[in-house]
Amino acid sequence: MEYYLKYAVGEVNFATPINEVGEIVRPREVIAVEKPAKNVLGAFDLRGEKIPLYNLPAFLDIAGIGPFEVIISRFGDVLVGFKVQRVFGIVAADELLPFPDIVKAKDFLLGVIPDQGTFLQVISFNKLIAGPRRQILKKIK
Repeated sequence: MEYYLKYAVGEVNFATPINEVGEIVRPREVIAVEKPAKNVLGAFDLRGEKIPLYNLPAFLDIAGIGPFEVIISRFGDVLVGFKVQRVFGIVAADELLPFPDIVKAKDFLLGVIPDQGTFLQVISFNKLIAGPRRQILKKIK
């Protein structure tokens, strides 16, 4: 059995492996950063540490409106927050299913898991924030 965090980006539900999730927060304010990277909204303060806020709705090209929550993930010595509309909680799945052959999935999409009569696309934050993206986010301090 594998565990995932289920959340919404706009009106679309996704999941991320629970081992890639640190905590869920609701920042009071987003601070502008100088020369933000593509899809970075800015940063926010988390217990005295400046955390870059990655705009997951913009990255996925999904309209996101209203209040939001942030999923914190750690990449070595760097913490990154991912903006999502709403976090639902933990879901369990016996197996991660591949995308159908007709779907050309991006490398950060691991597959799908069943959830209450539908399927959730599983996003790996580790794969999404890799290489150049990770280096750029390290510079936001």
